[in-house]
Amino acid sequence: MNDTDNPLSGVRAIVAEVLALSPEEVDDTADLFHHYEADSLNLIEIVAQVEKQFRVVLPQKELPQARSISALCDLLAGQAA
Repeated sequence: MNDTDNPLSGVRAIVAEVLALSPEEVDDTADLFHHYEADSLNLIEIVAQVEKQFRVVLPQKELPQARSISALCDLLAGQAA
């Protein structure tokens, strides 16, 4: 199974890479800004990599609510539907 078959694993790996963490250190429900001190540039990089890996375009107006890995996966799932 590759990361496109398991979006949670793929998004977790992307977030971990951008934030210089190991995937095991990342909590899927933690707020990326408060818990990991991510900034807007980190989010831009995460979104760009998610869009590239999963071949989608995430709606810009919904990105402010995508503050955790789980929320990003929900947004990603909405694009696949």
